[in-house]
Amino acid sequence: MLVTKSPESARLLTLLGEAANMPEVPLMAARRWLSPCLAVSIATLAFAHGSKVLAEAPTHALQGLFCNAAEQIDDALSHMRGGLSPQAAVQLINDDEVVCTFVDALRYVVDRPVIIQEIRGSFPLFKYEATLVGVIVGGVARPVMPPVHIFFAIPERLDDAPLEGRA
Repeated sequence: MLVTKSPESARLLTLLGEAANMPEVPLMAARRWLSPCLAVSIATLAFAHGSKVLAEAPTHALQGLFCNAAEQIDDALSHMRGGLSPQAAVQLINDDEVVCTFVDALRYVVDRPVIIQEIRGSFPLFKYEATLVGVIVGGVARPVMPPVHIFFAIPERLDDAPLEGRA
């Protein structure tokens, strides 16, 4: 895989270098042939919460409602408040093109999430803006190249996500 010299790839290569200085785990030793981006994802997952990698690069493997724009999140949530399931709400939003997905069978790996809104109600949610850098499918981390700017809503407040506070 060819790695370009974009800011995102430079950051991933830096993280890989930092991960290389950590104690080796069997999964990383068996996968030396993997691309740098995938190795960073595996390193992040292998060292779990509280590790040096997560402290320096706040990535999260998440499930929830993901869309291309914040307004699309609002539209989907409006449909859900009307009684539709997340999957049915996403189908309505994706009428002309695929702009939203409800991630429940895999996990999206996002980098540097920022809370843009707290949605109060009987089922409170947090709306975030972040960069999608990977997908975990069947326990295998796969990089997203190039990384994608994305919005998502989940019920959890991510402790390391700053609050931007958009309306």
